[in-house]
Amino acid sequence: MPIEFEKRVFGLDLMRAVAILSVVFSHFLWVYPDWNNGLTQLLIIAGFMGVEIFFVLSGFLIGGILYRLFVEELQGGRRLGYFLIRKYESPMMDL
Repeated sequence: MPIEFEKRVFGLDLMRAVAILSVVFSHFLWVYPDWNNGLTQLLIIAGFMGVEIFFVLSGFLIGGILYRLFVEELQGGRRLGYFLIRKYESPMMDL
């Protein structure tokens, strides 16, 4: 499926980039465990907040999909079932 860049929301992409960088920078503490100063606490909080931002973004994006399924397309149950199967189907089920 090709990416439709004109439909992307810059703010969501920016939040995703901030969350990724926050988590990556917080992992520096694993590389340098003896590094202990004021920046250490900031990196711990940044990693925690990065994960929280990911949870919020996931809920927002999945909620938007569910909103479109129920309100705009008015096909409710059948489309919701397809969405859930497609979203949560495990690749191991094909074995």
